[in-house]
Amino acid sequence: MRTVDRILATSDLHGQNTRFVNLLKKTGYEPDQDLLVVCGDLIDRGEENLDCLATCLELQQQGAVLLKGNHEQFLEHSLVEMLTTDTWRTRPSDSLYTWIKHNGGARMYEEIKDLSPGRLTEILQFVRSLPLYLAVGKFIFSHAGANTAKPIEANTENELVWMEANFPFCPAYAGKVLVFGHIPTWLLYHYNDIKKRKQARIWYDRQHQDKICLDCGGVFGGQLAAIELPSCREFYN
Repeated sequence: MRTVDRILATSDLHGQNTRFVNLLKKTGYEPDQDLLVVCGDLIDRGEENLDCLATCLELQQQGAVLLKGNHEQFLEHSLVEMLTTDTWRTRPSDSLYTWIKHNGGARMYEEIKDLSPGRLTEILQFVRSLPLYLAVGKFIFSHAGANTAKPIEANTENELVWMEANFPFCPAYAGKVLVFGHIPTWLLYHYNDIKKRKQARIWYDRQHQDKICLDCGGVFGGQLAAIELPSCREFYN
């Protein structure tokens, strides 16, 4: 891993490309000096999914690390069906139908359904290439935490892109801080008030001091957040 001045981490972009670009400007991100980590869920629910993928690909080429989230998993499975069957438009599988109708994939589907097989294959290859976690010094990054009963490298894809029910409330890894997204922080703060949800901030595990959640529910009316490490300086857009 190259030497960097600081780490910047964000998560759950959900196709909010303009907002993401503006957030990066606020951080003063310098690709030659900083390590940018995006903890998954680049797409779905938002309105600029292909633009967000293009921005992320450009950042990746400049040295950023993009991790796989559960929405990239949805997309991967859907792309395989679109590329290998002739019936996905008229008789989609339960998986494809559920992604579009219930799991936030409607807008992404509209953006990709008329693309050429070659372009769909490119997107599939990109999604499949995304790592599931990144370890840098005392920090471990993943989309949805981990099954901390076993080493991070022993976790399965589902354990890293889908959250274990008790994960936020149990000790993680000794001497490490696990940085993740996936769940809006207002659920961890137990905010019921709509105003508080809109202003939800980054969550820190004050009990175990070994976890940080970055998903401030931006696509659900909250904030898109980034954190500078190790200083824990916060940025919002």
